Amino acid sequence: MTGLSSCLACGGQRLKGVADLGDSPVLTGALFEDRERARAAVHGRLDLSACLDCGHVQNVAFDPELVEYDVSYDNSLHFSGTFQAYADELVARLVGEYGIRGTHVVEIGSGKGDFLAALAAAGGNTGTGYDPTVEPLTRIEGVRLVQDYFRPGEQVEPYGLLACRHVLEHLEDPAALLTSLVPDAPAGALFYLEVPSAEFNFGPDGLWDCIYPHVSYFSAGSLAALLRRTGFEIVSLERSFHGQFLSAEVRVGHSADGIDDPGEHLAVVDAFGRRHQEAVARWRADVAAAAERGQTVVVWGAGSKGVNFLNAVDPEGTLLAVDINPRKHGRYLPGGGHRVVAPESLRDLDVSTVAVTNPVYRDEIARILAELGVPADVVTV
Repeated sequence: MTGLSSCLACGGQRLKGVADLGDSPVLTGALFEDRERARAAVHGRLDLSACLDCGHVQNVAFDPELVEYDVSYDNSLHFSGTFQAYADELVARLVGEYGIRGTHVVEIGSGKGDFLAALAAAGGNTGTGYDPTVEPLTRIEGVRLVQDYFRPGEQVEPYGLLACRHVLEHLEDPAALLTSLVPDAPAGALFYLEVPSAEFNFGPDGLWDCIYPHVSYFSAGSLAALLRRTGFEIVSLERSFHGQFLSAEVRVGHSADGIDDPGEHLAVVDAFGRRHQEAVARWRADVAAAAERGQTVVVWGAGSKGVNFLNAVDPEGTLLAVDINPRKHGRYLPGGGHRVVAPESLRDLDVSTVAVTNPVYRDEIARILAELGVPADVVTV
């Protein structure tokens, strides 16, 4: 266990404990072929502390030796029309606003290659993606996918855009990665960085976003502090995807020193532990009451939010998880061993309540249920 005693964003030493959430599955995006293996998945402790200087939150009990990503890890969101619309808009904006055309694009943490494929098609670009979860047989025209981590200092061919989406929060030392990119960055290259927004994670709608793979929870202030101290000039930094993400467009260069006052954000973070405990207790009671009435509750969303919610509320794995990603159907989630079913399966169940772990998808899910003829209540958790 490392014991992360310094702030990963600003480097400060003033950390304050805010919530100990106990043990959690290490890889919330892993899928298992049987329930027994899913229930035996590796767990790690979530012990959150906040930096009093910049407001950054991090898991001080994080142990990198527990985390090993491979092709069984699937965190793709592109099967959702809501997310796909966001991704398409982002690609169009980067290509149009910054002229990302006829150039090379590098993506650190490229997943299954969806984003790189879209950038290549939209701008006539080529691309290289690095990710240990790449399917070995994936073929995308103009794109090379490397089934491995991008390592700081690794040489890549000149690029016009380097993207790093939902990676920094997974790193024990995000500053090392960013610093390593500065010396060899092509002149004028744009960097697009995206992380979950801590303002959402710890706000009223983000109770289920604290997961073991996320070492860090960046606020706008703490992400800005990290970027400034690692040698980047901030072109744009704002919340995106309905406020759930932070999107930063940066270039190598000097930014003004200084850290934004984190007081307001720290007040929200301080209240998180109590609110999380209250929500878990309330949902456990609601699920038990529904079972006594002979009613069925299912949870829609077998991603990290769903896994987090299911393990907190139903550790025995009695509830079903629903997901539109066909790669997850018939498989089991780490921790409670919850089975994932396709939306069409709900036609054969007497479902009273569909619990939605991400409010962004509520309307999309309600439409799908109506099309399936499933008259369940759709409730955001």
